[in-house]
Amino acid sequence: MANLGCGAVLVAVPVLMGLVFSMANAVLIDSHGAAAPTEVDGIDPVLLDAYIRGARTLEELHPGCTGMRRQFLAGIGKIESDHAAGSRIAPNGDTDPPIVGPILDGSGVGGNLTPHYDTDDGRWDGNTTYDAAVGATQHLPENWDDYGADGNGDGETDPHNVYDAAAATAVELCASHAAAAVDFTDHGQLREALFRYNHSWGYVDEVIAEIVTYTAEHPGAGSGIGSAGNEEGRAAAEWALEQVGKPYVWGGTGPNGFDCSGLTQGAWAAAGVTIPRVTTDQYQAGTRVGLDQLQPGDLLFYDTTDAGAPGPAPSHVTMYLGDGQMVNAPSTGQNVRVEPVESEFYSARFMGAIRPNSMNE
Repeated sequence: MANLGCGAVLVAVPVLMGLVFSMANAVLIDSHGAAAPTEVDGIDPVLLDAYIRGARTLEELHPGCTGMRRQFLAGIGKIESDHAAGSRIAPNGDTDPPIVGPILDGSGVGGNLTPHYDTDDGRWDGNTTYDAAVGATQHLPENWDDYGADGNGDGETDPHNVYDAAAATAVELCASHAAAAVDFTDHGQLREALFRYNHSWGYVDEVIAEIVTYTAEHPGAGSGIGSAGNEEGRAAAEWALEQVGKPYVWGGTGPNGFDCSGLTQGAWAAAGVTIPRVTTDQYQAGTRVGLDQLQPGDLLFYDTTDAGAPGPAPSHVTMYLGDGQMVNAPSTGQNVRVEPVESEFYSARFMGAIRPNSMNE
């Protein structure tokens, strides 16, 4: 049995099936049904559309891979080409001039010490002696035959087209796995997929950092910080968001793992505000607010005793982020994640919301 929230014991696994939008162990949580942003600073609108389409079509191409999101592709695009910086992007996705990386001749340019001899007769990179990575997400010509994709439906696969490049990146992250089966909501599997894409753990860390940034600033279905409310509340919510992907730890107060009230206490401490450690005490440490009054940083409390949590209630707490989303350290075996406030499991057990007193002073 796994601990559920703060002090609870999960005895009925089926109740969790209602959390249809929840994704355990995720750095980023999103729903393909959510409204995607129409603009993001630093990303050409056509390229942004390519990231969105590439993520949404992967599961059609490879049903064994789930949880692909546009922010993953944007993170790669940022590191690989600064989102096609220096090139114009036509409405159909073609780049001018084409994006060609350093020649991979083993000389050390770009960190490459291993020669990559020509595999495409210079078709994509213009070099008939060595290969060079090409396109907005930097594909090796030798891999294009395996992973190239038609992202804009024009019947062609061209790494110099951002729609094709983004779709191919999603495909490679999936199909480079021996069984083409990746759960991208699992932080470990995501990191392994990124490492297969570029064999450098430093690169993986850089891409993950960009992914977190794009998730926080342009969340789609989850993990943005709303603009309403008090500065301290937003600071607490931003800190809590940074913990997404860290493991639930019974009694954990960080920095490497948290239980539910350890996460909320740590978030408010980061904002310079002291709140109690225990869930039941946190429930008394502020002003009650309705669900229609929620602001970033507000605490939401639940009675999960019917699922095996030892009393008294409330036995679980989460933090509101904005846009109907909350950050949650759910249970043993899972990681801190972002999910909708409205869900089958938690909504039925909601007790009330509290705004810590400092936000009302």
